[in-house]
Amino acid sequence: MKKIIAMVMLVAMTAGTGIIHASARKGSVDSSAILKVVGKYQGKEGFETVTFGNLAVGLVRLIANAAAETPEDKAALDIMDGISKFVAVEYDDAEASVKASFNKEISALLAGAEKIVEVKDDGDSVDIYGTLSKDGEKIRDIIIHVPEESSILCIFGTVDINDLGKVMKAADE
Repeated sequence: MKKIIAMVMLVAMTAGTGIIHASARKGSVDSSAILKVVGKYQGKEGFETVTFGNLAVGLVRLIANAAAETPEDKAALDIMDGISKFVAVEYDDAEASVKASFNKEISALLAGAEKIVEVKDDGDSVDIYGTLSKDGEKIRDIIIHVPEESSILCIFGTVDINDLGKVMKAADE
């Protein structure tokens, strides 16, 4: 999970410096197709799925807001303002053929989407997909796929790059 958080922060830093703007524009993430594939595999042995819908995200935001003590905490909560759904899937315990099939279907869907960042680390590949707004201020529907670790994290909704920057700045202080 630390690797995923680091990758999201990398997205924010990259966007802030304009590197993302240089990436080739591709299609947007098809969130409904991704949810359909996740649903197809959800009942399979070895697949663990956690989904927070709009109501659950709102409740988490409300509880976290009440617990926030510092301005940095509140800045971190601003990231959640545009989020409507989180889906986390871990399938490391699934059979090899099922893992391969899931990865193939997800990769096929993501092939047409805009890859924002790709990081290679110790043989693992972390791919982050999303749809960057034309002004470069927002990322919609972020998908973080780590096939070698058999995990995918989907953040559906819109994340403001400036809010990510505030959190990174607070973390540096």
